[in-house]
Amino acid sequence: MQIAKTKVINMFFTAIIIISVSVFLGGCGSGNIAGIEISTQPPTKIKIDGKDAGMSPYKNRSIKAGLVDIKLGQEGIGDWQRQIELRKNISTVINWTFGKNDNYSGGYILSMEKIGGKDSRMIVSSSPAKASVFVGGEHKGLTPLFIANLSEGDREIKISMPGYTSLNLGVRLVEKYQIILEAIMAKEEKIVVATPTPLQTPQDSGSKIKIKTTDTGWLRVRNMPSSVGLEIDRVNPGEIYDSVGDSGEWTHIIVREKQGWVSSKWVEKI
Repeated sequence: MQIAKTKVINMFFTAIIIISVSVFLGGCGSGNIAGIEISTQPPTKIKIDGKDAGMSPYKNRSIKAGLVDIKLGQEGIGDWQRQIELRKNISTVINWTFGKNDNYSGGYILSMEKIGGKDSRMIVSSSPAKASVFVGGEHKGLTPLFIANLSEGDREIKISMPGYTSLNLGVRLVEKYQIILEAIMAKEEKIVVATPTPLQTPQDSGSKIKIKTTDTGWLRVRNMPSSVGLEIDRVNPGEIYDSVGDSGEWTHIIVREKQGWVSSKWVEKI
């Protein structure tokens, strides 16, 4: 019986991943069996109790319940390792996104357990602690947080903290079960926006150039004094521009508030 569905906006790739926490095997006569589902970004190698388990995404619903060591990662992307408890007849979900280092990596561990009574409950923890928890847009408190007397149904959950990437979940609550959510917050990467330095137009360049008639009817302006330079603009015969200087075969000019190079063969100093 599937009882919870989670939707996560990935912290670095803004992709939506749908995963589920499930009760399975019917409970009776199923033995001490649990399940585990692992998703990572990017895909990586998985080890369970020191043994290779393949690559993510990974699903196993015939693993022994109890404490297991999980290791994710490989050379080039880093690694993450934890000991977690797999509960009988419950499929536990791990979702992890690797960042540029441990501080910028994060994800969550999602599981559940059967409880007494008819309500639904949630236990939410985070690292670091004191992250804000919102359920259906309503602020419920700071982690670690226990929320009781919840009714069945879908809930939108947001876990946020200044300086860290927010975690957004869509959870379906079911009576007589308690969701256990542990969030590992990734530091928010600041986007550095380069501010261009205003172009300094020579106050006394002392010369202007005029574009000669060309075979093509126009002349390329390149970003460097070389035929392999990128074309950044085009100029036309008869047009006049300020000259910053020249390097023999190439003339440095100002074109529409940017600097570039044109072949000296096709310019005339005036």
